[in-house]
Amino acid sequence: MDSALRSFLGNDSNTVGFDLDKSRPQPVSAEVKVLVLVALPKEGRIQKFQDPLRRKLDSLEGVLRRQQRQSVYEVHVFKTEPQAFAFIGLHERAVLLISDAALMLLNAEELQASVAHEIGHEYIWTEYREANARHDTRRLKELELFFDGLAILTLRRAGLGAAPLLTATEKIAMFNRLTTGPAGNAERYPSADERRRFAQAVLTWAGSHFELGCCLSTR
Repeated sequence: MDSALRSFLGNDSNTVGFDLDKSRPQPVSAEVKVLVLVALPKEGRIQKFQDPLRRKLDSLEGVLRRQQRQSVYEVHVFKTEPQAFAFIGLHERAVLLISDAALMLLNAEELQASVAHEIGHEYIWTEYREANARHDTRRLKELELFFDGLAILTLRRAGLGAAPLLTATEKIAMFNRLTTGPAGNAERYPSADERRRFAQAVLTWAGSHFELGCCLSTR
């Protein structure tokens, strides 16, 4: 966690955290986006939602707009069968994939926070892929915390708190343990305690006034 903090906070105003706009990568081209969408399977996609679920999805507009991604990402909700699996991920920098289980499990604030984390992936997309390819679990953990930090800055800009970022992660992890068993790649992710301590450090650095309460307490 300490190395992730040093990487994220840096020592001067040129670090990513101080200026999300200058560090934001260019979006994928329209041509690439079309190719990504065409390659996605049509089976299993859900396009009709009851009002409560639709309102959750509509709530993502504010977070996406803060990062100028409201017209860049397509949001695809897909059905998980036969076992429910909670998942939110950014596919090829063009599509936000959200499982039906995740959409039902998380409240609107947790969904927004999870998407803010996924937007963070774009900032160091290539490095994350390279770390994943070489199975560098230490670096992958650091980068996951880095994405949390970027998510916190995005949420602050949208006038939202950071606590849902932590509760969403814990809810998804617990849900998937109960439905599909222990994760096979758990070693690639920081612990809940590391996430809480990292978030508190970032908020302190950023001069946040958000109250995290019990969500950041040490267990």
